[in-house]
Amino acid sequence: MKSNLLIMLKGFIIGSSMSVPGVSGGTMAILLGIYDKLISSISNFLKDIKGNILFLMKFCIGSFVGIGSLAFVIKWLLEEFPLPVSFFFLGAVIGGIPALYKKTKESSLRISSVIYFLIGLILVISIGFLPVGNFDVSSGTGVTHFLMLLVTGIIIALALVLPGISTSHMLLVLGMYDTMLIAITKFDVVYIGILGISTVIGIFLITKPIEWTLNKFPHQTYCMIIGFVLGSTSEIFRDKIIPAIPADANIRWWISSILISIVTFVLGYYAIMSLSRFSNE
Repeated sequence: MKSNLLIMLKGFIIGSSMSVPGVSGGTMAILLGIYDKLISSISNFLKDIKGNILFLMKFCIGSFVGIGSLAFVIKWLLEEFPLPVSFFFLGAVIGGIPALYKKTKESSLRISSVIYFLIGLILVISIGFLPVGNFDVSSGTGVTHFLMLLVTGIIIALALVLPGISTSHMLLVLGMYDTMLIAITKFDVVYIGILGISTVIGIFLITKPIEWTLNKFPHQTYCMIIGFVLGSTSEIFRDKIIPAIPADANIRWWISSILISIVTFVLGYYAIMSLSRFSNE
């Protein structure tokens, strides 16, 4: 019972946090120590169909509840209190780094580790600067339109599975964000169905190579993942923290904002540290 509740709780946290810019589902899964299990259960789905279905069902139940409940609360909090909430998530991301570093199984820092870390960092930051609106795969009709939806689903799968890549940002880059929201509100079964099926296909295609790299090159992979995770924080700074600073901010605003942000950063840091420790136990 404890194990089942923990899986659903992790799914709940991942689902509810996916609306936060810079916090991807993959990032939260890694910080919560469930990423490897998720990748393995999808990649080796046919080896233990019953066990994998049960695990994924528990995780998905928690995720859907999180998306349907707390996601809206988090979005409202980010709009009303962008600085303290953003720093809470920054603290959560930083708090998960020690657990990730342990997975590299490295006793002392090496130059190669720094190189892999920088590759991951630069890659995610670069994706964050992709111009929004230059692509538009939501337009068009007929077979071409549905083929583009299939391609979009696979790209969404990449953003969902790879840590540090924001799914919402990728949807904006592809010109799909508003269209997808409209399709959900209008309950467009065909549109959502094709996109959903293509995303699932993409996830199954991607997880096998990711599992192989995690098993074959764990040190290099986790060094890159640390870069992915830290790189993802740039979007929180760019989209939430910097725009929240008023042009006419006085000294009183700066002092109060800095103090509150420090408190929420520490809370986020220790929250994820405690959860990671609890997960390991």
